[in-house]
Amino acid sequence: MKTFLLSTAIALTATAAFADYPERPVRLIVGFSAGGGTDTSARGFGSFAAEAPSMNGMPMVIVNQPGGSGLQAAQTVAEADADGYTLYIINNGTLSGSSLSTPEAEFDPRESLVNLGCVTQLVTGLQIPAEHPAQTAAEWVEMVRDSGETVRWSTSGAATMHAVVGHLFMNANGIDHQVVPFRGGSNARNALVADDVTASFNGNQLVSGFEDDIRVLGVPSLERDPANPDVPTFAEQGLDALNVTGPMCLYGPVGLPDEVMEDVSAAVAAVVELEGFGRFMGRSGLAAMHLTPEDGAENLNRLMETFEPVIAEIAAAQE
Repeated sequence: MKTFLLSTAIALTATAAFADYPERPVRLIVGFSAGGGTDTSARGFGSFAAEAPSMNGMPMVIVNQPGGSGLQAAQTVAEADADGYTLYIINNGTLSGSSLSTPEAEFDPRESLVNLGCVTQLVTGLQIPAEHPAQTAAEWVEMVRDSGETVRWSTSGAATMHAVVGHLFMNANGIDHQVVPFRGGSNARNALVADDVTASFNGNQLVSGFEDDIRVLGVPSLERDPANPDVPTFAEQGLDALNVTGPMCLYGPVGLPDEVMEDVSAAVAAVVELEGFGRFMGRSGLAAMHLTPEDGAENLNRLMETFEPVIAEIAAAQE
């Protein structure tokens, strides 16, 4: 009887401990410096999180911890107390690329983190100079193949989601190519504007303000990007779809109490529906978009499987 009473008391204490979650501000860790797509998404979400009923009016405080293409921050959150006060935000494409390209870290996000839902997405675009005569991705493919030249293309890093899309696209369409990776999407964009490269595979949100210099020919998603609805998918143009996008998701350490996961997931769903959040993301060239924790986890698993052979190919080429 004493054992039963003790177990019951412990269970009631644990339930009470999380009944009023959160009771203080929640840290939302960003694995990159301020100003990028992940940081922008985090600050947008953090600005409106307190309006979600499940957050008890508590804000999310953004903490930047750059390093290892987001992997260091991911490890920090994975090792944090599973109390819901230290969370992580990253797009699944980057999370897949950084973990697969750093095997020595022995970090599998599917085992170390739990998905809490997604609030927007980063979409890669095939970007070319605005004055190029090709009007579609299919036309561009035909023209560069006929030229017989090796296409030099820029991207935001050697093993980012954008880089993987570039390799997949070039290989699928039989194009001789050479990747020119930069540190960050802005630098990759600037190389295209300066005509240092023929094309770029980069985040479409970075084209904002450069429309006179850059034209986006297509995207590797199954449906058009809500933030750029005029850009057709590759599949619409008769090319391989690829089916790669990077949902921007919140994560917590494995072991979070069910009540906390439910509260944060409910906050994600609520914030995405707020007009203010939609306007905030729109000003950044992104669109509010919700994925449930289950769909976000499924997306990560599919990206990990898609990226693994490409990352291995990239690593072998660098040896």
